[in-house]
Amino acid sequence: MAVLKQTSPTQVPAAPKESPATFREVGKFPAISRDIAMIVAEDLTHERIWDVIWHPTEPLLERVDFFDLFAGTEIREGKKSLAYRLTYRDRSRTLTSEEVNAAHAKIRERLRSDLCAELRE
Repeated sequence: MAVLKQTSPTQVPAAPKESPATFREVGKFPAISRDIAMIVAEDLTHERIWDVIWHPTEPLLERVDFFDLFAGTEIREGKKSLAYRLTYRDRSRTLTSEEVNAAHAKIRERLRSDLCAELRE
């Protein structure tokens, strides 16, 4: 048999304060994703790659996800292979492949020039 104890409201512990939930509108227009796979120096950090991808800001770039890391005998010593998925979207219209390809090409070129990344096709 369970015994319940009555408590006054002042004895009930307060719920932990959490930051208010934030909501974002679901996009009305489709996103387009492109992957970038690259071979870079083994000591190159994810943060540095992230900075090159995001800066300067590409207005159509919505999201970047890291999804693969490989280092082994198939990759030259002192190197590693990384892959990222870049998601592009415009909130006011559907993007064309040409627009996404142009934005993606700018980011690929920055990775080549700023990080000496060997981009895999």
